[in-house]
Amino acid sequence: MVFSRFFKKDHRHYMAQGEKYLQAERYADARAAFSEAAERVGADAAEDARSIKERLGFACDRLAELNLHEGSRSLTAGDIMKAQEHFQLAINFAVDTQVREAAQKALREAAVAKPAQPAKKAEAAGHSCASSCSSCGPGHHDAPEEIPEPDLDDEDRFHIMVGPLPGDLPERYAAMGKEFAKAYLAIHDGDDATALPILEKMRLSGENDIVMYELALIMYRSRRGSESHYLVEQALRINPTNPLCHLARVQMAIDGGNFHLAVGHLKKMRELDVLADQALIMLGDLYIGSGDRQTAMEYLSQALDIQTVAKAAAEKLVPLLSEAGRTQEAQYLVKRYLKCSH
Repeated sequence: MVFSRFFKKDHRHYMAQGEKYLQAERYADARAAFSEAAERVGADAAEDARSIKERLGFACDRLAELNLHEGSRSLTAGDIMKAQEHFQLAINFAVDTQVREAAQKALREAAVAKPAQPAKKAEAAGHSCASSCSSCGPGHHDAPEEIPEPDLDDEDRFHIMVGPLPGDLPERYAAMGKEFAKAYLAIHDGDDATALPILEKMRLSGENDIVMYELALIMYRSRRGSESHYLVEQALRINPTNPLCHLARVQMAIDGGNFHLAVGHLKKMRELDVLADQALIMLGDLYIGSGDRQTAMEYLSQALDIQTVAKAAAEKLVPLLSEAGRTQEAQYLVKRYLKCSH
């Protein structure tokens, strides 16, 4: 209609909406509002555009930090696959370089961590990383653990967890309905008794890689390894590029002590371009742990050409090169990639 343009909401409406959501600490909604504002702001409103970009980045970083916090909790509880899921969400959300690098580091360390006993206390998190992760230390989870427990309702929690998943997963998760959301949150809270019947019922209604993956988490946590493995493989048969399933498959191989299988899975991820940059770093970590430092250096050297993981690769390469007596190369990497690290 001719008059519809007079009632069309402009970018200022969504800016105001986003600010209200930020004040209420509803960061997922704030992110959506500022994203809408960014799409609507015109070239003649440069100051507003800068403000929108800043506030959108703030909302995204808060979501990333919340996921780092949740991932740290999951890792402490021994739920490594759920921790990996949160750390990947944090990577996808983060705008600030330091927040993103913290999430990338947490994801790499979770990938080579050993499952902790559920009864372990928080101090177990600092020691759950296997020795193959050269950057692991007792305080590497300090940043997310310092973030206060957020006061969010279930709907906000659900959207925080699934919102930044790659590809079409956010929309697919959101379309699964309220019962699925209830099961998803229950799994996260360790209430498998509530989640299991909901997911089993959904599984009977048709094949779905998301349902199978979430069921696999329950089986994995219950030490029912063969069932968990079967569900992950079935999920990948339905959706061969589901990144969460690929991470789960790698983790299962590592937990089972099957080095060559884990390497094969990571190579497949690179071939399919599923978290390919992270897979390259994980390959380096695995080969460091196996004692094959030459192969580790080859993979990590490739990662230097990928901006998202170049610094992480350099951090791992420097001590390897120094041990091999290649001090000039190590010094070059420090100067190029790590001079602002401390």
